[in-house]
Amino acid sequence: MIKVIAACVIGAVLAGGATFMATSLATDSTATAEPVNETLYNYGDR
Repeated sequence: MIKVIAACVIGAVLAGGATFMATSLATDSTATAEPVNETLYNYGDR
């Protein structure tokens, strides 16, 4: 029974760490992005 509880705790720690790493990488990549100053849809001159 102790092995099952230990496996659940280790799995939860690994899942939390993976989530933290994924969110930190996602925010780092969006923080360095520059906003676009052009129009989103350009259908040409009218």
